[in-house]
Amino acid sequence: MKKMSLPPLVLDIRDGNVTWQRLDNLNYELLGYFLSCHLIIEHYLDEYLKTRYPELDWNASRQTFGQKVSLLATDNYPEKYNSIPAIKHLNSLRNKLSHNIDFKIGSVDLLPLSHYLKKCCGPEFEDPTEPKEILDLFTSMVCVWFASGISSTARQTRHTRG
Repeated sequence: MKKMSLPPLVLDIRDGNVTWQRLDNLNYELLGYFLSCHLIIEHYLDEYLKTRYPELDWNASRQTFGQKVSLLATDNYPEKYNSIPAIKHLNSLRNKLSHNIDFKIGSVDLLPLSHYLKKCCGPEFEDPTEPKEILDLFTSMVCVWFASGISSTARQTRHTRG
């Protein structure tokens, strides 16, 4: 298959001349993986919030990701498992990506996610260094935490009805 490339960006317009910037060095695989991780976390977040607040009409309210995360902040989670600051950071990176085509995600950008992993996994935890590895483990840990809350609430609801 022929290599595809996006049109260049306008880098500068000065004295009647246009300088163009090619987009040759974008890591589409990492960008796609990052966005998939964000979407998966949002899916688990949605399901978790539905179990916590079943009286709300989630389809009608059309909450933003930030608003959903703010609902989490009303609960007191054990500090060891409090992923809210890292989830907020993940969302701020997603916002940067959506407004800056040339933004590149590096390990430094993911430090809040790495700090969360170190906090919840303990001092013997060996930090992943590659962005994709950090995203993979962070997404898994956050989703496992949400899944445990979803399962716990579902079991409690079953026992109170039966």
